[in-house]
Amino acid sequence: MRIVACESCAVRAKSVVAGVPDEKLPAFRSCSEIAAYRARQVVFHEGAPAAGLWAVCRGVVKVYHSDRFGRQHILGIAHPGDVLGEVPLDQREPYSVSAEALTDAQLCFLPRERLEDLLQIHPTVGVRLVAALSRALATARRKVRTLALKPAPSRLAELLLQLAEDGPGPRRITAAYTRRELAEMIGVTPETVIRLLGQLARKRLIAVRRRDISIVDPERLARLADRDRVEPGLGGATGRTASQARPLRAGRTA
Repeated sequence: MRIVACESCAVRAKSVVAGVPDEKLPAFRSCSEIAAYRARQVVFHEGAPAAGLWAVCRGVVKVYHSDRFGRQHILGIAHPGDVLGEVPLDQREPYSVSAEALTDAQLCFLPRERLEDLLQIHPTVGVRLVAALSRALATARRKVRTLALKPAPSRLAELLLQLAEDGPGPRRITAAYTRRELAEMIGVTPETVIRLLGQLARKRLIAVRRRDISIVDPERLARLADRDRVEPGLGGATGRTASQARPLRAGRTA
């Protein structure tokens, strides 16, 4: 993958260097590192030292947590302009999540030891970093609310609308997400996602061809995404496992 310079970046207006004049970009590059990643390449691991922040320049990156059984739980999807990672006050603290490129991607790494110098040179970069981190926090809170209040069909509809890109024809999900990854994003099993996708396709809300998903009727899909109850014909899929749905017996504690 060819590295694209900030001066010619198509999404510069969304990035942390938006507003930085061209003549000051070399000073920014001296405080950062640009790297290209292949699809499915890990950017950083959960538990590794939190060495700095990562700004997404191109491509799509998933942020996830792995449980003790090795299962992944996707916490978010980062697009150009988003910022990943953490810079805790205690340098011994590790990253709380992992990040992996879903497509070929270009990222800009901002090491913690150069971050203070960078913010002194370019205060606007600091403002953009705060805005990007605030956006990530708001997205995480919305996801918690969605998982708590919406049934699985509505969660899937909302996710498809978020992942789809606008175009001249039907909106399409261009990144090749697996059914397992879609399931991990909304807290259900892959089998539930496969069943729900089939139901949405039969209702002509979406069109599915292998991993390619196109949104045929975005208005109806948006109405489903806003519901807190299951639409007739899409019933039953809440994402709970049998053990979660089973009531506690007398004498047992939680």
